[in-house]
Amino acid sequence: MKIVSQVQEDEVIAEFLFAEVNSDRFKEGILHALGDHDLNLLIKPNLNDQAENQIRRDILGQTRGFGRNTDMFENFPTEVKWYKAFFEKQDLNEVMYINYSYWNELSSNTRLPLQASKNIMNQIEVFGISNQGFLDINLALKNGKVFPRLIFVSMNENSRVVVLEGHARLTAYHLDNDYIPDELEVIIGFSDEFSVWDLY
Repeated sequence: MKIVSQVQEDEVIAEFLFAEVNSDRFKEGILHALGDHDLNLLIKPNLNDQAENQIRRDILGQTRGFGRNTDMFENFPTEVKWYKAFFEKQDLNEVMYINYSYWNELSSNTRLPLQASKNIMNQIEVFGISNQGFLDINLALKNGKVFPRLIFVSMNENSRVVVLEGHARLTAYHLDNDYIPDELEVIIGFSDEFSVWDLY
């Protein structure tokens, strides 16, 4: 892991929403929360516009519980220092899923995408959920599609790293290691308080 520069929380929120508005699973909820606002708020965010930033913050709050201490962000630290970073292949192999039933089961309780990818290739499905989405993302990667940055969190540079946003994309990378870049740009947030986040 190579830390490059600090980023503001507004950028993290924008990246999170940009990724999920392109997700079959989350798109509908985000567009509903967007309401009458212009889709460009999510597709081409202007981080210098504080009104825009507040709308995005509200949307992430409505859809995922950000800033409201609910859903995915229950017990999530209020003070996180966010950075742009580069992860090498070995770094990515050690990144863990959130502590959540589906991801635990898919990864044989290791929380490691490398193990989950082996299960997927062995056609093991959990909770009756198709693995096709992972295969579709993997194919898109092979065809050169560029996806939004993965978002990770950790207590510090020596603690385990956990995916906050990008579980499916991280899994798809591991379906064929040849398509993991030598260095992948990500966003990572640090806070000692992640020790009390249930999903960590």
